[in-house]
Amino acid sequence: MKNRKRAFIIILVLLLLLATVGLAAAMIIPSADELLTGSIETLETVDDGHAIVEVSVEMPDKTLNGTFEMWGKLNMGPNGEPAYRLEVLAASEAGMVGTTAVTDGNQFWLYSPDKNSVVVGNAEEMAPLLAEKFAEYEGEWDHSGEFDPEQVDKPQTPAEAVAKLLEYFTAERNGQEQVAGSEAYRLRLVPIPEKMPDEFRAAGGFLNLWLRTSDQLPLAAEYAESALGYAKFEATLAEINSGLDNSLFTFTLPEGVEVIQAAELLAAMNEFEQPLEAADFELLEASELPEAAVATERQQIGSAVVQRYDLPDGLSFVVAQGPAMPLDQPAEATSSETVTVRGVEGTLFTNDDASRSLLVWSEGELFYLVGGDLGPEQVAAIAESLQ
Repeated sequence: MKNRKRAFIIILVLLLLLATVGLAAAMIIPSADELLTGSIETLETVDDGHAIVEVSVEMPDKTLNGTFEMWGKLNMGPNGEPAYRLEVLAASEAGMVGTTAVTDGNQFWLYSPDKNSVVVGNAEEMAPLLAEKFAEYEGEWDHSGEFDPEQVDKPQTPAEAVAKLLEYFTAERNGQEQVAGSEAYRLRLVPIPEKMPDEFRAAGGFLNLWLRTSDQLPLAAEYAESALGYAKFEATLAEINSGLDNSLFTFTLPEGVEVIQAAELLAAMNEFEQPLEAADFELLEASELPEAAVATERQQIGSAVVQRYDLPDGLSFVVAQGPAMPLDQPAEATSSETVTVRGVEGTLFTNDDASRSLLVWSEGELFYLVGGDLGPEQVAAIAESLQ
């Protein structure tokens, strides 16, 4: 009997010890808000960084994938501006592979090997043109409603920033995984429904974050289970404060490349996107439209008039008309055929699943186009209804 009692006491003591060790281990692992605070504190110490990131985005009407290599360094420009370099290593759109964007904090280059061109410019010459462009939208955003950015208390410390975040999300530790060759804590952030705008509350979804255990550096982020779509950004390599060479943030022009001055390109775009004026030809209007189509902006691009229509779920299409102009086959089109439209020959382009179509034709000296998130029968019906 004594032996039994002694054995029971020993087992009880062992269980108590195990529970104590487990509790201590749980206390050593930081809480979700402590991890988020540590992440911001780590980011505040970064002077330079290098990463390779895999990106996957799935929307209701499109899927995009790519791998990007990125470098960044603070205080490189004449007024302390940061410098960046980004190279596209792989992409679902083949023409994007090799695209390179570089800035040294003042000068910038955007190189497209697919077009064998590079857009170049600097902050000084672009600033007035961009100011002119942004002035066109002055007054379009009204902050007099519930959200006024001028009235928001801006967090002064990482802890305050996390406290503000947790007014809108609940956060919890959700395991530990290997990311970019390192152990990482996984956190789940779930929006608080009553704090979200109606459209986001209806769409649902949550965020997953992966933070490196050693310093809480963000290694991956995921937006999942939402009607809006899915997105994930995951680093396969992540380095900070490694002393990047300044030469990374300059760009040597390849031989034979076409050089385009950014200021001239932006000025040409401003001229091209003219305000709508009375057309010097008779505008036709579509009398047959898909259910729930809503006419939105009408623009004059060059001498053509373009009417945009919005559809549910972020889809849209356009009807364009104007003086005849050449048109290249859309990159996403996988088939084309000659069809009869309004008694003349036209060309119909469609993608793989016929979810996007483009119908073009000419009548005399005028050119017509109907295209967007529509099937072939729909664009044909809209075209025939123009009057």
